[in-house]
Amino acid sequence: MSRKTPTFAQLASYIGREPGPASGTSFVRNLYADGRDTAPIVAQFLDNYRYLPERKGGNALYHEVIVLEPQPHLAADTVETALHALAEKYCQQRAPHQLAWGRVHHDTEFPHIHLMISANSVRSDRRVRMERSIFAHVQRDLERWRAENLPQLKARVIYGHEHEKQSPRQPCREGEMVRRTKKPSRKQQVYQQVQEAIGLASDRSDLIKLLNQNDFELYERGKTIGVIDRGTGKRYRLQTLGLSDALLAIDLVRGGRTVPNENPPLDARAQQILRRRMGVAAREQLVDPERDLPERF
Repeated sequence: MSRKTPTFAQLASYIGREPGPASGTSFVRNLYADGRDTAPIVAQFLDNYRYLPERKGGNALYHEVIVLEPQPHLAADTVETALHALAEKYCQQRAPHQLAWGRVHHDTEFPHIHLMISANSVRSDRRVRMERSIFAHVQRDLERWRAENLPQLKARVIYGHEHEKQSPRQPCREGEMVRRTKKPSRKQQVYQQVQEAIGLASDRSDLIKLLNQNDFELYERGKTIGVIDRGTGKRYRLQTLGLSDALLAIDLVRGGRTVPNENPPLDARAQQILRRRMGVAAREQLVDPERDLPERF
């Protein structure tokens, strides 16, 4: 969550509010303070921001959050120590030379740590820009590190490749809205309805009928396949929803349509084995959506 204006004091006030039990310590990185008093923290962030030249639309700071699943089996101070370790590992890769400060909050069932991160490295006149692909690598690497070094934490894979292919992509603002309202986004609702239709459909034509009953329309544009929400006119690509593999299972296994294949044609024996394996994979996916289909057929 980037901010274009240097609202360090406002964000520090929000992060530093009464955070709940066992949250007496702060996370600090590249700062000359223990983090308990927000005034010197804000002063250091502002002083570092002054090195940046004015630029329209340039980022001033980042507000980022690391969230855990509920940990009822662990004491609050144990969870806080784990979140501090995760924040340190995260900042080592995401912002190694930038200012970072944060605190753990236990005010929801999901313990989390808020981080305020400067847009520039210490005393640098350049903003740090991270490519999305590199940022995604940082997220996946943090999950792997957590699994190896903090096995006591109860956690699901969120950013792993397998999960990404079978769940709708969620922009940061949309995720924040879901967290605040505790209600599924429209994209999540569309995902659920389309997933159910794919699970019930026997072939492509049957899927089109089921989607029509739910006021959706299947569309194709080149290699892109998606659905149109007739109520709003908004389009959702199946790849973005994480359902492209499920549709492919219908086409290959249930005989709904012949899908172009750039690979050489298979002989009859190989095709028979392929369909049998795909049938098993498709059934397992529909029973357990967290399972992923093979990437190559």
